[in-house]
Amino acid sequence: MKFLKQYWAILSVLLLVLISVLAKTFGSRQFRYDAVRWAEPSVQGLNLLSSGQLAELPGNKLIVWLGDEAVPASRFSGISVKMDPRSVLNRQNLRLLRKNKGPVILCSDEISVPAKVWMILSETGLKNIYILSDDTDNR
Repeated sequence: MKFLKQYWAILSVLLLVLISVLAKTFGSRQFRYDAVRWAEPSVQGLNLLSSGQLAELPGNKLIVWLGDEAVPASRFSGISVKMDPRSVLNRQNLRLLRKNKGPVILCSDEISVPAKVWMILSETGLKNIYILSDDTDNR
């Protein structure tokens, strides 16, 4: 007991550091750094979907239109949301993507934009993310 009274400040700081390290290690907002593992589906083309494959996907599909271009009104109007690629890691956008109980499909006029966003979201631990591409042969 005398030891605790004598060193309570040092023990408090050590306990605070331990809690901080554990929170950082097991926190949900961290990136997972196994780049080879996350890039493998992209290299194999498993993350690319055509419009026909999209119709066959089960669950509540969430179409995310990335970029400044207007969302095409003719396709998937009821299940789509427009998002700025620079803001996909915002708390509100991540919450929307995590709450979806089905596949998340990323779309843009340029294939490089959803590919970059797919990699970022995959590194945060999101699963069931795809890129809509009408040209699935161009992998």
